[in-house]
Amino acid sequence: MRTTFSAKSPFQIISAVTIALMFLNMFLPLNFTSVEAEATAYPFKLKITLEKTTYKPRELVNVTWILINIGEENITLYHSADILFDFIVYDEDFLHVFRHRSVWGIPMVYYPFVPIPPSANRTITGFWDQTYDGSGDVIPALWHKEVSPGIYYVTGFFSSSTYRIKLQTPAIRITIGG
Repeated sequence: MRTTFSAKSPFQIISAVTIALMFLNMFLPLNFTSVEAEATAYPFKLKITLEKTTYKPRELVNVTWILINIGEENITLYHSADILFDFIVYDEDFLHVFRHRSVWGIPMVYYPFVPIPPSANRTITGFWDQTYDGSGDVIPALWHKEVSPGIYYVTGFFSSSTYRIKLQTPAIRITIGG
């Protein structure tokens, strides 16, 4: 007995396409949307977004950092007191690999940023070039060397002395291909 597929309704077509995409995704992961993680401590919400979870070796990993004012009043942050853009990359054993850190002027100079109104945000994009940095627990022999293919984790940070708040997003798992 021989059977053939003949789509007679839109439901059958959608079902067939969905099954085909699920089957394809088992062998070739597809990234149709960006990936994000967020943390909240009133009056802030910190969100980081990555374009995808699988990267080729030496491909830039862009990290978009979004700080949202979820309060009801303007928020004023200050240079040297409030870290505005910070993310850390860890390896699969959660050992430090790279840290993107904001550097804002001369320490002890409290120069205000433009206030953030309620429901508004500050958005900044930084990148990781898949190398070890020269900070944290990275041994000097690895500084600025390329990382190996494997699993890595990206987490976002925000620290404010002004508001006495420290936020850290959950880690986003990414894969560097081989």
